[in-house]
Amino acid sequence: MRKKIVFLALLSIFAFASEFVKLEDGRVIMLKDDGRYEEVTLINKGGREIVLKGDGTWEELSQEVPVVETVGVNSAQKRAASSKLAKSLIGRWESENGAFVYEFHPDGKMRIKSKNRWRSTTYRVDDVNEERRNIVLNVGESSRLGFLSIGGEHKTLHIEEDNRTMHDESYRVKYLRDLVLKKVR
Repeated sequence: MRKKIVFLALLSIFAFASEFVKLEDGRVIMLKDDGRYEEVTLINKGGREIVLKGDGTWEELSQEVPVVETVGVNSAQKRAASSKLAKSLIGRWESENGAFVYEFHPDGKMRIKSKNRWRSTTYRVDDVNEERRNIVLNVGESSRLGFLSIGGEHKTLHIEEDNRTMHDESYRVKYLRDLVLKKVR
């Protein structure tokens, strides 16, 4: 365990020492000082690596861009994988008037209906609190940089004792209204 912690610490220091980082999926991002990031394009031209930024500017790199890999699954995600509460999430959940629909598939894909528009995305269970019956989801994450999530949004869902009624706590915080969804199938 100690080796893993030291490795993660060194990996994060190494990753943040560079302004550019290559993710596991091959994409390259530029880390900014204020904590934001920008996806950039890496071109190898005549043995030189050149980074094309979104604003049309470019920069020649003096060193190789480090590749950051996800090292492992944290204990909360291990707990979530075996949780009955998280497994009860699978299926279709609808609001009373049908304006909101969440469809969770076992393969990590999700469909959301809001304002009469459907969108397909992905989800991952980040944490489960069995006592409070809360599930924290990461919806639409595109990549992961160590413990940081690139893209996506976190949703906290509360499932009642009957496993048929769900409250979207994130919606409540954002819009000051309770979004109640009932499990249809």
